[in-house]
Amino acid sequence: MDYLHRGRASVDSVDFMMEFLKSVEKVKEFILDIFYPKTCVGCKKEGKYICDKCNLFISEAPLMCPVCYKPSFGGETHLECKRKYSLDGLLSVWEYEGLIKKMIYEAKLNGVYDIIKESIADFFRLSLTDERFHPFLSFLFSENTYITYVPMWRKKEKKQGFNQTEIIAKELAKTSDSKVVSFLDKRFDTKKQTELGKKERLENIKNSFGIKNYNSEALNLVLVDDVFTSGATMKECSKTLKKSGIKKVWGFTIARTP
Repeated sequence: MDYLHRGRASVDSVDFMMEFLKSVEKVKEFILDIFYPKTCVGCKKEGKYICDKCNLFISEAPLMCPVCYKPSFGGETHLECKRKYSLDGLLSVWEYEGLIKKMIYEAKLNGVYDIIKESIADFFRLSLTDERFHPFLSFLFSENTYITYVPMWRKKEKKQGFNQTEIIAKELAKTSDSKVVSFLDKRFDTKKQTELGKKERLENIKNSFGIKNYNSEALNLVLVDDVFTSGATMKECSKTLKKSGIKKVWGFTIARTP
């Protein structure tokens, strides 16, 4: 009987701590809103990082097959394009230009995490009325689907202080009630992909990822990055994950280079 009481007390303590942490987070956000109010990256109006007026000038990224880059209604990989280690689908929400580019720059280089929270919230609101997103959402909410992210070279992450792709993954998980697992590890440093051509990018990133953790329950994975450009990084990550036993991998990015 004493054991049951102790067990119940332990559960109550955990629940109390969870509620306490949520309250602390709300207070923190309230204070930040007062001293560091959200301002639109376009017109500087207070309230949101992209206000309703400026939102009219951002473009959604057309969904495409992540192998041949030709249109795909839901972002699923065409049957004829599927390979053993290829991505099974890709969802990039907006085109990487203009205000979206500024927004990601602020989040990535200045550590403005709230921008990521806002962008993921906007994505889910958008997805409710857009059938194109349903194949991805069906995959995300299915059983045994976990979320992981593209890792940074540990020295770079230490210098930057955070990995923006991990933050995106955690925000995506909060809304979908999924688990985030750091499956991948960056084995060695690589040159910036943006400085290289298409063939050089593939060679630059080759064999640079390894498996850090493995979970036999995770048959499906959503692989998160901030921007999809040539696809070299995601393709290499997908290959590494599938070689370890993962069955299906969908890519998710906030933006994609037009």
